[in-house]
Amino acid sequence: MNITLDTYIISDTHFGQDSVIIKEKIRKKIADKLKYKNHFDLMVDNWNNKIKNHDNVLHLGDVYFKNGLSYIKKLNGNKMLIIGNNDIKKINKLKKINWRMKNKIILDIPQKEKIKEKIKEKYGKIEDKIYLNGIIADIDGERILFSHFPVFNRKKNDRYAAIRDVLDDYFRFSECSLNIHGHTHSKDTENKFCINMSVEKTMLTPIKLKKILKKYRRL
Repeated sequence: MNITLDTYIISDTHFGQDSVIIKEKIRKKIADKLKYKNHFDLMVDNWNNKIKNHDNVLHLGDVYFKNGLSYIKKLNGNKMLIIGNNDIKKINKLKKINWRMKNKIILDIPQKEKIKEKIKEKYGKIEDKIYLNGIIADIDGERILFSHFPVFNRKKNDRYAAIRDVLDDYFRFSECSLNIHGHTHSKDTENKFCINMSVEKTMLTPIKLKKILKKYRRL
């Protein structure tokens, strides 16, 4: 699946994790306003009202938790996942229902060999870093890193700091202009080039890349 301006983007759906509304109260507020008892049902409806089976969806990680697979099976579209920190143990189940996985860093840019060499020179072997995932691609005049983790932003003593250091350098060495990410839920980073696509920032719905870029360029 190639990422285009018509690709839908979403992140951190956390289907089946009922406790998510304790920290992310905006989910329940949106569901209550639209008269949904369960915000996961609302997310399924939002998804399927927009996305038909021929549409492409890029999910930026953290798809579902223990009780969430029943929701996932209802979702329309050709679905591709950049594996997030909570997806590792669910990969095989997602593959069985035709989700495509993107692990490791995929470089869809002309300078990819040069960048790989610079990363190897600095970090050595990185193939076993299961949380180091993303796609770098040139789209509509932007060089975009699509990732679960945002670049250049983390809490003190972040447990994924070593992985994220490498991700930061992929962004830097590739001279990316944007990072479209998830992971932070309702909290944005301080970097204007980071666009948070967690569902708390999208009214619990996938959004086309062309709309994301249009909004970014108006800021």
